[in-house]
Amino acid sequence: MLRFAPSQSRDMHIQDLRVAILNYLTAQQQNEKFLLRIDDLDKDNNIEGQDTLIVQILEKFAIKDDIRYHQSEHLNIYQTLALRLIEEQKAYMCICQSEKCQGKCKEFDTTQIAKIKDEKTPFVIRLNTGDIILDNKANPTSNFATACADMLDDISTVISNKNDMSNITIQKDIKELLGYQNTTTYICISDIKLDDTISLEWMFKEGFIPDAILNYLLLLGYKEPKDEIFTLPDAISWYDITNINEDEVLFDIEKLKYINQQHLKAMDDKELSKVFGFADADIGKLAKLYLKECYTINELQEKIKAIFAPKILDENSKKLQDIIFDAPFFDTYEEFEEYIIKHSDFTKESLQKPLGILLSGSSQEIDTKEIYPLIKFYLLEVIS
Repeated sequence: MLRFAPSQSRDMHIQDLRVAILNYLTAQQQNEKFLLRIDDLDKDNNIEGQDTLIVQILEKFAIKDDIRYHQSEHLNIYQTLALRLIEEQKAYMCICQSEKCQGKCKEFDTTQIAKIKDEKTPFVIRLNTGDIILDNKANPTSNFATACADMLDDISTVISNKNDMSNITIQKDIKELLGYQNTTTYICISDIKLDDTISLEWMFKEGFIPDAILNYLLLLGYKEPKDEIFTLPDAISWYDITNINEDEVLFDIEKLKYINQQHLKAMDDKELSKVFGFADADIGKLAKLYLKECYTINELQEKIKAIFAPKILDENSKKLQDIIFDAPFFDTYEEFEEYIIKHSDFTKESLQKPLGILLSGSSQEIDTKEIYPLIKFYLLEVIS
C-alpha cells in the first residue's frame, strides 16, 4: 500500500500535491491500494475544514483514495505502542524539563514511576536514544505517529521530498523497535524551488487546469520523459519514478503556461465552452482561436467576454451594425460579407477593421472569416 499523509494544520502546498500524485501513480503501477491519511494530531493548530479541502483538491486531479482516515482515530493505538516499548525497556518515562534528558529518568524503578503517576507529575516518553515519542499530554510526536501508522497500514513504499528524508532514519528505528519486519522502500524526490506568490490557490485562480498542473509536476526533475504533454493515465504506462533527479528543481511558470496552453488545445470543444457558460462546441472552437496568444482559462475568458459584452463603436462600426441588424441569416461568411458590401460602401479591405471591432470588441486585427462561422447563431447578441 502507498499513502499520502497531509497535515490538517496547514494549507496544501504544490510540493505536497506532487508527492500525492507520485504516490498515487506508483500505487496504480504496482496495482496496490492508495491510502489518504489525514494528520490531524496537532489539535491546537488544525484548520477547520482543511481535511475536506484536501480531498476536494485531490479529486480535481482524479486522485481517488481506496482507504481514508484521520490519525486521531488511532491515537489510543499509538499510546499503547509507546507503553509497550516501556514494558520492553526500549523506552522510558522522563520528567526532565529540558529538551535533553539528564539520564537519571532511565533509572526510575516501579515505585518512582507509581509516584510520578500518583502526583500527576508531567512526563514524556522517550526512546532509549533520547528521542521523545509521546509528549507531556500523551500526544505522539510526528515521527512516532508516522512510524506506527506506516507499520499498521503496512506501507510498502514511501515517496517523499528530500527535506523530509531526515526523519526516515528515526522512523525506521521505531518500526524496528516495534518488531516490524516487512521491508519498506523509501524514494526521495527533488524539492521544488518556487516564488512564495505561487500556490495551488493562485494557480487555480489564474486559470491553470488540473491536467496541465499534474503534467508539469510529473515533468519536474524527470530525466528524458517519453512525452512532454500527457495525462495521468498516459503516464502510468511509462513513468519511472527512479528517473527523478534528487537535486532541487526550479518552478518555471513559463513552462507551465505552455503546457496549460497545449492541454486547452486538446480539450473537447464542448467541454471547454462550459467553462465560459455555454454548452456549444462552436464556442469551444472560438476560444481555441485565441490560444495562439493565450495560455490560461482567465485569458480566454477575457476574450470570450469581450465578444459578448457591449462595445465602444466608432462611426464605421455603428454603420455596419445597422446593416447587420437588417440582414437575413447567412450560413457562410462569404454570403455574409457579400451582403454587407452590396448594401454599403465598404470594400473587402475597409470592412475588416469595423467588423473586427463589432465581432470581437477589439481594434486589433482579427480573422473575421474564422470567427463568423462560430458565432453566426449568436450574431445579433454579439453586435448589440
